[in-house]
Amino acid sequence: MKNVTSTVATFVAPVALVEARSALVEAAKNLGASERSAYGASRVYSGALNDAFGFAWFTYRDPAELKKASPEFAAEKDSFYKAYRAVREVSNMSKIWGDIKRYGEEDARARGLFGFEPIVEDTEAEGGEGESSGAGSAKRSPDLFIVEELTAAYKRLIRDDEQLSDKGKVFRGELLAALKRYGITGLEG
Repeated sequence: MKNVTSTVATFVAPVALVEARSALVEAAKNLGASERSAYGASRVYSGALNDAFGFAWFTYRDPAELKKASPEFAAEKDSFYKAYRAVREVSNMSKIWGDIKRYGEEDARARGLFGFEPIVEDTEAEGGEGESSGAGSAKRSPDLFIVEELTAAYKRLIRDDEQLSDKGKVFRGELLAALKRYGITGLEG
């Protein structure tokens, strides 16, 4: 009799994704005191999902289709749901997941991922930091600016490593150290 071996690929989440998920769950645990960090953590987690999976997961409306397209992604989503529900009673996880999907799409558009054209902001013409995204938008806090913009800057410097001067590489290392001191983790990996 011939031995038949079945290999089922198991998804091992990258460290950055696990850390981003953990940070979001931790922020959710303390949501009343730290709503801003939960928002920032949701954005970081969405970006980590984009980095880890490399496809426009946020476009899927049907969970069965998403699971068929990427069982690994479905497993990550289940892990997130379980971890989130373990620390916070939630009646409607679809609202929380909907926000994460929206942030994932915004991240993909901003960075030009998955065929989206990168967003180039003309901050000079608007006379500000280019933070307004429509009527009624509130200006980001300086803390949220640090989380979003400086994390994005660090990731850009990693992506453009071949073009980075030695001076730029030193700066990137100092930026990573500063981000770690600020409490942002999961950037190297």
